[in-house]
Amino acid sequence: MEYPIFDIPYQEAYTSTIEFNTQINEKMKGREQRYPVWTYPKRTFSLKFDKNFKGRKKLEEFFISVKGPAEKFYFTWEKAKGGNGKTYLCNFDSDSFEQNINDFGFSESELKLVCIDNTPIEQVGELDFYHIAEGESMIEFYTIIDKIFTARNERKSYWDRPKRSWTLTFEKNAANRKKLENFFIAKRGRFRSFDWTWKKESGGDGKTYTVRFDEDTLQSNIDSFGFGEIKVKLKEVFPSVNPLLEVEKDEIIPRRLLKIELEGGSIFILDNETLEVLRYNGEEYLGAPLSFDEIKRDDNSSVSKLEINLSNVGLAISGIIGQRGDVITNAPAVLTLVFLDVNTNILQPDLKQILYAGRCNNLKLDYEDATMDIETSLGGYEIQAPIMKYRTTCQVRRFKDCRCGYTGEETSCDRTFDRCKELGNQENFRGFPQMYNELVIKV
Repeated sequence: MEYPIFDIPYQEAYTSTIEFNTQINEKMKGREQRYPVWTYPKRTFSLKFDKNFKGRKKLEEFFISVKGPAEKFYFTWEKAKGGNGKTYLCNFDSDSFEQNINDFGFSESELKLVCIDNTPIEQVGELDFYHIAEGESMIEFYTIIDKIFTARNERKSYWDRPKRSWTLTFEKNAANRKKLENFFIAKRGRFRSFDWTWKKESGGDGKTYTVRFDEDTLQSNIDSFGFGEIKVKLKEVFPSVNPLLEVEKDEIIPRRLLKIELEGGSIFILDNETLEVLRYNGEEYLGAPLSFDEIKRDDNSSVSKLEINLSNVGLAISGIIGQRGDVITNAPAVLTLVFLDVNTNILQPDLKQILYAGRCNNLKLDYEDATMDIETSLGGYEIQAPIMKYRTTCQVRRFKDCRCGYTGEETSCDRTFDRCKELGNQENFRGFPQMYNELVIKV
């Protein structure tokens, strides 16, 4: 598809913002489990314009031609203005274009351009080029306190040791700004941890800490010479003892795929991703909005259903109905859980689970959403049988993963209840120790 090119000159002073989306789950003793909701970051350019009457009209006409934020266009981030020379596929961020019009038809205005930055940046050095570490260095504990104040007033520290945080200030030059942006993208915002040394010449203790960025957003204010004044905050994290387990814990992440089988072309959706396409079983799943509710059963326990919500902003679902009739009702649908390596964007082989399967019903459409139920007949049974094995040993896939929940220093487990109890993790044991060892029931 051909897109127009945004080639209208902008001022040399502007703002560039990089934004990731990281989910952080707090674990025992201050440890974390982090998931990148987006594979690639959102980048926003806040461009400023100072135009005479002719230039102002050209800017207005371009905004109108792409219907404001509705349609996409190409924008090249000029190297001469502190950029990287890359061309991005963008949208305007707002429905409105406001201008301050002065004498002789001159106007001052600002427009925000939004895009996905899929630039692969992995090889970066250390974060050792900061100017000062400000006096905002902080030490914190996490303490659990009785909700109601009484004579006992019980308190317990959730962490064995404190966490530190620092605010770093970087010198105003284009080289540092670009190095910091590349480093931020390589670490995917708050997602990846890294080693950082608090240099003595910057008022530190000379020790090396394992840290991450404290925010998922990095904003650069760029002036006439590509300079940018940037402050970032780092937060200490407690890493796992085994680096391999750290990779398994954080960098092999779950993703959900929805397939609705239709004659004449099926629907394939990768949930809420900035990754454009993911191939699975020879089919291409497209990153798009997808949400769903909890599984529900009707009163007589004959049908269970899962309500899902898809985007209809591009009228994709409406277009199918308009061209082929209601082929979605009673169409087979499958929601599958897969695991993605965030370093390679490749799915892990033989790691998948069907979360729900059934047929589509109760389709509802408006200009923004397409809502439907995926229904499964239970044949009169009161519950659906879980996809699991009932056995004496624990069925967690990996020791120390998110289902196991153990965050201590031990590196092995034989999956028995006795070992789980020895580790103090029996509340998370996923087996049935009261069964006979010879008995295995697979449902």
